[in-house]
Amino acid sequence: MAGGRPCCLSFVLACTSVLLLGVFIQDVEASSCQRVIHKKVGDTVELPSCLPTEGVTVPQWKYGGILIADKDKHIHENQFKDRLELNSMNFSLTVKQLTLKDSGNYSFLSEENDTQRTTVIISLQVHEPITKQPTVNYNSTWHTSNESCTVFLECRAASDSGVDYKWTVRNQTRSGSRLQYIISAQDGDTDFTCTIYNLVTEMSVSKTVTCSNHTQDFLTFGTILILSVVGGGCLIMVIIVIVVCVCYCKQRQSGSDANELTVYADISEVAINDEPTSKPCSVYETIDNRGTPHPVTPGPQTVYDKIQLSRVRKASVSPYQEIS
Repeated sequence: MAGGRPCCLSFVLACTSVLLLGVFIQDVEASSCQRVIHKKVGDTVELPSCLPTEGVTVPQWKYGGILIADKDKHIHENQFKDRLELNSMNFSLTVKQLTLKDSGNYSFLSEENDTQRTTVIISLQVHEPITKQPTVNYNSTWHTSNESCTVFLECRAASDSGVDYKWTVRNQTRSGSRLQYIISAQDGDTDFTCTIYNLVTEMSVSKTVTCSNHTQDFLTFGTILILSVVGGGCLIMVIIVIVVCVCYCKQRQSGSDANELTVYADISEVAINDEPTSKPCSVYETIDNRGTPHPVTPGPQTVYDKIQLSRVRKASVSPYQEIS
């Protein structure tokens, strides 16, 4: 019996070592499994189960609490229609043609010998890829006292959703979309590189800036020249408008006078052809003197005078009253 104790003890220690080794391997496998995955739109991703596959009876994948795949069949939701594949060997889930809506938590549930195992949660983040370079705008201010320039730069991406910025100048790196930097005239050409990036893609653009007072003078001269040209053009346009208005008014006034003279001449020069020596008469005289002309006898000018004079008769000598 005494000789058998060491053998029993050795057997127990060996079993314990194997068990601990299995637990250690399982822990290492689980810990090395990537739980957070970043992909871009259009990519394909494989979500690992992160657990040993031996003895597993009921493997399932859920997205947001909804069952999307299991060992026996694939449940195709509208969001994942024809885009899911379940590996029957390691129970990993493959999602194709990723979209932004596919971001979220995916849960792997499984049973081993009718015992529920730990739920594995994989977080998938789908990002929009950067496809366009950023734009950089800058201006500089010249300092005469120390012959240096303060440069102000701003970097902008076509889409600001989930995008970070960083600047690289010589051997320095700074974050943010804006940068203020001092360079001297002795530095010569200085390259400023702006990089926009997210967790899946990045894109850069560079600008070269030279510190010089001639640059500022040229900008000032250019500004004055532009303002002078614009002002001169406006003045010329105003002069042209005034000249056109004056000419138009003169032409309109001349045309109006000519028409008035013609109208009065036509009206006042109506004459009777049968009397060569007669004077031009008015329109009313021409209408009244249709036919054979005869001298107009001056007489009373009122209507009542004409009616009373035409109806005057000589006194009747008859004893009877005359009815008119």
